[in-house]
Amino acid sequence: MTLNRIAPEAARLARRPVLQAAVTAGARCDDREQYRDLLDRNRSAPPAIWAAQQAAAQKLCAACPVRPACEELALRYGEGDRNSDDQVRGGRRGQDLGIDREIRQAGRIVTAVTADWQQRLGLAATARGAAGSSVTDVVIARDDNNMPVAA
Repeated sequence: MTLNRIAPEAARLARRPVLQAAVTAGARCDDREQYRDLLDRNRSAPPAIWAAQQAAAQKLCAACPVRPACEELALRYGEGDRNSDDQVRGGRRGQDLGIDREIRQAGRIVTAVTADWQQRLGLAATARGAAGSSVTDVVIARDDNNMPVAA
């Protein structure tokens, strides 16, 4: 796997930093401002105009080498809503992303997001350890109710 091309299975197994690096390095829509009208619906646009924009966005995404990484990021981080047709991410309509995230792939997405967070926490702990503090060092303080809290 290179940062310029990523396969769907590799995207599903990758952690967020790898996915984000792939999208940043190789997305066809990397100039987000130029493609904003194409990828995000203008609420004042009639449905026929939005349908044409959606089709153009899906065509743009279909040829993108990092489309699977973009789709995986959108699934993991809540883009798209099954009750609203307002965007295209990773070549998929927002409604389709919402249905996959909430129904079809809910368990897999929760597992992936959890693993992403565990990796981020592990990296933060490693950085603290490299800075000279122990990962087990926790400062205990008291809040207004005299309950101990980690600080």
